[in-house]
Amino acid sequence: MNRIPELKTQKSSIKTMELKDAVSKFVNDGDTLALCNFLHANPYAIIHEIIRQERKDLTIAVASAIEEVDLLISGGCVSKILTSYYHRAGGRRYKRELDRALFDEKVIIEDYTNFTMCAMFMAGALGYDFLPVMKSIKESDIFNIRTFKQENKLKVIKSPFTGKETVLVPALNPDVAIVHVQRADKFGNAQFWGSEGTVKWTALSADKIIVSCEEIVDTEKIKRSPFLTKIPCFRVSAVCEVPWGAHPSPVAGYYNTDIMFRSMYFGKALSEVGNEKFMEEWVYNISNRKEYMDHYRERFGQEPLKYLEINEYLSDQVNLGYKKTYWQDDFCYNLALSREEYIELTEEEGELEL
Repeated sequence: MNRIPELKTQKSSIKTMELKDAVSKFVNDGDTLALCNFLHANPYAIIHEIIRQERKDLTIAVASAIEEVDLLISGGCVSKILTSYYHRAGGRRYKRELDRALFDEKVIIEDYTNFTMCAMFMAGALGYDFLPVMKSIKESDIFNIRTFKQENKLKVIKSPFTGKETVLVPALNPDVAIVHVQRADKFGNAQFWGSEGTVKWTALSADKIIVSCEEIVDTEKIKRSPFLTKIPCFRVSAVCEVPWGAHPSPVAGYYNTDIMFRSMYFGKALSEVGNEKFMEEWVYNISNRKEYMDHYRERFGQEPLKYLEINEYLSDQVNLGYKKTYWQDDFCYNLALSREEYIELTEEEGELEL
């Protein structure tokens, strides 16, 4: 009789839901909201839904942003921002929503580097209170200029090993993280590839994670490429299938950057009136991502979307196979014993605890 104890596994729960329901359930006023994607596969569908649901007083934490922050400010959602990069199309001569909000003192921003932002997310994901970073930041205004974080922005200690000066960043543990990925299964195992940036650490640092994906696939497909799973199911709060959910940003393996649409947005965002018209047309008058894409086709036709099609460039295959035996079977074989004889022998010697 096989007396090897069976592993007891907890059943995974299904996490699929509509994006509207996920935002309603997991994003609250006053939350710290982490935007996981780093200029690639930005979660615009989730951002639009947060705006439509009129969330307020959010603290936004994002390593690098293009128009994500502008959109959320346009929706009146933001009070504080932690970031290292903000794309200013048009340069210093032109103002976008973040510029206007800063001049009008509607938001407060705390400035970091890409590395220090990633280190804060990593510390939060690993359960640490802080992590050390390169001390060169102490020579910059990033270290000296502090807004709402004050003394808790960066701190200096002496290394207990060398006695040298060491700069520390605090852990970031956002209330909720939003992320767009290529694919996931119904349990929330989220797979991502291409330019990863801070996706993994940002997502895992948060208390709740909302995943949007281009497609939901069978779990068996997820198992065949386990190394692509950046966010495991037990950490995910909701997974929402949202094709084109990152448009106009690119998604490796699915579509490229929509430069035409993004340029149109930047042009409108330079004035308050133009920005309001964009928000009305593309956010407030739209109920979901399907309507968004239908409206896109009505306005511009199918040709621009065909232009965004990607070239196929397949990765190589790897053999994930393994021997379908227990380690005890190897001992049985080497000792010329049956499984029953091996178990009896090890029980007599007291080396097998069941």
